[in-house]
Amino acid sequence: MKISTNTRYALRFLSRVAERAPERITTSAVSELEGISEKMLERIAAKLAREGFVRSVKGMGGGFELLRPADEITVTQVLTVMETPYLPHHCVEDPEHCCKMSENCHMLSLWARIDEAVRAVTDSVTVQDLIRPCDGKEGARV
Repeated sequence: MKISTNTRYALRFLSRVAERAPERITTSAVSELEGISEKMLERIAAKLAREGFVRSVKGMGGGFELLRPADEITVTQVLTVMETPYLPHHCVEDPEHCCKMSENCHMLSLWARIDEAVRAVTDSVTVQDLIRPCDGKEGARV
């Protein structure tokens, strides 16, 4: 499974917003800290705002803030919003749209097992986990 640049940047953006809480952070500040194009971050931040992860506050002291606690936002939730489709193979989620071999598919159980393995990790990691210091153990920054 390949994670898109947009998803990786969305996770980095959310981790910077969480790290700064309760203060707000601008896309230009995140852009500078992460070395990501500000235009790209603006598009990603807008999508995350539409999906209810963050909100933008205008004016003096403005910027982005989380709408939910960082420990309640899972990597799976971000992947689901940013990746289309999220699953390693679309048959796992929607068997009706499988290929003509779907009734006799020998691969479906493999795709389902891969999905279960990925979700076991992504369901258990939150944005809060991403901002913990990197010490070579679980919870290291992405």
